This record gives sequence, structure tokens and C-alpha cells, in this order.
Amino acid sequence: MPEDRSLDEFAGGDADADGESADVHERRPTDGERGDTDETGEDPDAVEATPAISTATWTTDGAACDRCDERVVRRWLDDGNFVCAGCKEW
Repeated sequence: MPEDRSLDEFAGGDADADGESADVHERRPTDGERGDTDETGEDPDAVEATPAISTATWTTDGAACDRCDERVVRRWLDDGNFVCAGCKEW
């Protein structure tokens, strides 16, 4: 059977002669320290992300359809309104 090994060996930590783990928590430089920002402090390579938009909702007590006012548990987004399956244009 192979001998037991420390998890630190797999995390990239170095063990000293006693088998004790060396400090594996290295401090990482900030953007400013790396020089990845321009004179305004912004990262010139940053990509602006578009926020995710919910396409459906589910409520245990139900909610009114924005078109027909029927109370349903699940509604889908359709042209900016949350609507029931009957009103959704598939």
C-alpha cells in the first residue's frame, strides 16, 4: 500500500524536512501592482459584460399573467412582460 501523502503536495505547497507544510498562500499582486491598468486605473483589456436576463419565473403561490391576468405558477418573458404559457408567443 502506498504511503499517505499530504494534500499540500497536490496544492503546490512545499513540505519542510519535518513533513510540515510550507505556507502555500501566496499574496497575489493587484491590478495596479501588475501594471495591467492605464492612467485612469481601468484595465484596457477588460470586456464589458451584459447582465443576464431572466427568461422565466416560478412562484409557489402563483402570479398574474401580465396580459390576461390569469394566476399561474410559471410565467415566461415575452416582449418585456411575464406571461402564462397561453399568452407566450413561442
